[in-house]
Amino acid sequence: MVGVPGKYKGCETCRARRVKCDNQRPYCKKCLDNGRQCAGYERETVFIIGTIQDEGRCSSHPPRVVKSTAKRGAKSSKKKEEEEEALPPVANEPFQPAWDDLISLSHAGKSYRVQIAALRTALQRVARAQDEGEFSQFSFISFPPYEPLTPQPSLMDDDFELRSQCLMHLDEEGADANDADETDMTDSICLFLYEHNNSVMFSNQAPWRDPSVQANYVRQAGPANFRTFPNHHFFVRVYRHSAICAALLNRKTSFLSSPEWLSTPWELHPKSPFDLLLDILVFLPSLFSRADRIFPHDPTIQRRLMAQDLLSNCLSLERQLAAWHATVDPGSSASNSSSPTTSSLFWIQDCSPGGGGSGGGLSEAQIPFADTFAFPSAMSAVTAVYHWTSLVLLYPCIERLHSTIFHRVMDAFPQAEPALPRHLRIDPNAYSAHKVRELAANVCRSLDFALHATVQPDLLVVPLYVVQEFYGGINESAGDGQLEIMWCEGFRARLLAKGSDIADVVRGRRWRDLAAW
Repeated sequence: MVGVPGKYKGCETCRARRVKCDNQRPYCKKCLDNGRQCAGYERETVFIIGTIQDEGRCSSHPPRVVKSTAKRGAKSSKKKEEEEEALPPVANEPFQPAWDDLISLSHAGKSYRVQIAALRTALQRVARAQDEGEFSQFSFISFPPYEPLTPQPSLMDDDFELRSQCLMHLDEEGADANDADETDMTDSICLFLYEHNNSVMFSNQAPWRDPSVQANYVRQAGPANFRTFPNHHFFVRVYRHSAICAALLNRKTSFLSSPEWLSTPWELHPKSPFDLLLDILVFLPSLFSRADRIFPHDPTIQRRLMAQDLLSNCLSLERQLAAWHATVDPGSSASNSSSPTTSSLFWIQDCSPGGGGSGGGLSEAQIPFADTFAFPSAMSAVTAVYHWTSLVLLYPCIERLHSTIFHRVMDAFPQAEPALPRHLRIDPNAYSAHKVRELAANVCRSLDFALHATVQPDLLVVPLYVVQEFYGGINESAGDGQLEIMWCEGFRARLLAKGSDIADVVRGRRWRDLAAW
């Protein structure tokens, strides 16, 4: 009888891999550190019956065949090479921010310049050729067509779930390149394939006993497990920004706002300006959640006081955003961080006929916007897009809170105007729909540059959704914004085309598994 407590006490995953287990409960730390799903310690009971033909041996224990010393010596070098090939790549020092699209990796004694990319796809529809061994190469038999995420049906679910696979394609001809001669061109790719809220569809995952643990794998693993490649890059580039976007749209607090999740994963890798921006945005959902609980109350003194307290918190977060913006864009005014006219971080792209813009002139795709923005890099464009998108979400909340404070209350007579402290005396026009519309236009004027330069097009789905919802609200209330809505639909088509191009590259390469979450 096999599968009962016996000599081997490790988890099922280490047992199958024939490696030593650290026996940490409830899940093996060695599995978690290497991005594997620990199958736990419960073992199925299996009965094996020996027969006369087996001479009393169970089929699971065949006669031992001892190889000669000469044969073992002849194969030792080959085995060593295979072991080195099976080891996962490691990041070279000095470590870079995870949002850098190029990373230096070492594998089997060689150095590679690797492009990092990420693509959302339906993982249960991915079929690969039969591969031998955990680290052997494979190609895709079928890969589903790319389709941009529609935030409402997936990101708007109550519980955020995400599954991801990390694949590696290494160009042997590009190995050991001279750092001085390196360019941004490389054929080596580290690819993250992922999808949201579809945990039950993964046939290659271990049979979890507790669905709640499966849905919160990242939280259960802890922040210390995301300090090194590839776990760190998965957490930063795939999980964290997706979870924060989901929290913003759900208007729900995220565990990622706790201090350990804001610091521990970056103990080895430095933070980029986009990481620092997300450090602030992770607190926005809790403010929105509080606002949603205040607005439905009857207009009383208590509601007024709650609105004043929340307004103070919102204005404090706005000041944090302004301080962050002043550090990444010193040429702009911190007091007017939403204005593009004083920025040194980007510039207005020449869209005139015969100009140097990417469009060679103002095309129909840019109507109703007179021009577009250009940036030094893809990430600077994405960072600016998320900054303006956050203000598109924050400003209406501030404006409504200020208005709520001045509502006539039911439980006070005679009526008295609220005596606001100095830091709450704001100009409501600075947060009006007209101002928000300017911010939404800035987002739209930046999206095409970001899309052209990025290798992670799904980063732009949520900003597009936010501005499209804003223009939809204007159209519903005032019959305006139709041209902007048409522009958003056109950009979504361009987003689809970019994602499809990346999917074509994925289909044309041979890959090896690196990690899974």
